[in-house]
Order: sequence, then structure tokens, then C-alpha cells
Amino acid sequence: MTITPAHEQTSTLHEAILYPEHLQRTESAEFRENKHHLVHDLSLGCWICGSRDQLEIHHASVEWSLWGSVDPAKVLETAKAFDPYGFTASDPNSPITSPDDARNLLVLCAKHHRHPYFGVHAISMPIWVSQRSAKDGVEITADPTAQAKQLPA
Repeated sequence: MTITPAHEQTSTLHEAILYPEHLQRTESAEFRENKHHLVHDLSLGCWICGSRDQLEIHHASVEWSLWGSVDPAKVLETAKAFDPYGFTASDPNSPITSPDDARNLLVLCAKHHRHPYFGVHAISMPIWVSQRSAKDGVEITADPTAQAKQLPA
């Protein structure tokens, strides 16, 4: 069996997204209430690393601007499959009627939300999620503009 040595690989992600016509985004009362519930009432940290610094809310299953292009029944099925907080367990068939429904929201730190080399908006889903499962002290992704890091053995 041949072992591939530890190495860094750089790739570029290209997307061509067809956004439907939509209103300019504003922070809804539902979003504010659910953000408060997730961050303050439930005291959740970043879903990837657990940090409680610079917390932000990410629309997990469907981005806000794409809401007009999705079928709410399919969104519910996606939310059931990706249910990091167990919200659908109490009422699994309750429809999701808004992108700001708590079942479509995920608590993330700024790094794992918007950073160009670590954030959900910038890297592929399998690599982004792998950060959550990394062994202590092991980095899955790297910032090529930062000082070089030692690769794990």
C-alpha cells in the first residue's frame, strides 16, 4: 500500500448562482428573535469550533436570497436531514415558511462563516464540515496568506 504524504492542495471554487428577483434583505423580527434564542437563551457556540466569540447566524439549508426559488416542503426535508440542534424532533412536519425559521439557522463564528479560507461561504461543504471533526490540534484548511503551518504527520 502506497502512503501519500501530508500535503497542501489549493483549489478554486467556481459558482454560477441564479438568484431570483427578491427584496433587499433586512433583518426581520423573526431573525432577531431566533438569533437571540440560539445565541443567548440556548447559549450555543460556533457549530464548527464551539467558539463564543464574534457569533453570527448563517442561513443553513437555504440562503435568504434564494427563498423565492425553493419549495418549502423540500426545505423541511433538508432541515430534517441537517438538523444540528434537534429542532425538527418536537414537530417534524411543521412547515418552514420563512428563511429566518430557527431550523434554517446555524450559529457560526465570523471565521467559520465569512473567512475566505475557512468560511461556509467560501469553501466546499465536505471540506467545511470536516473542520468540525478535525482532531484536536489538526487543521483541515489553511490560509495561504498566513505564515506556513506544520502539516500533521
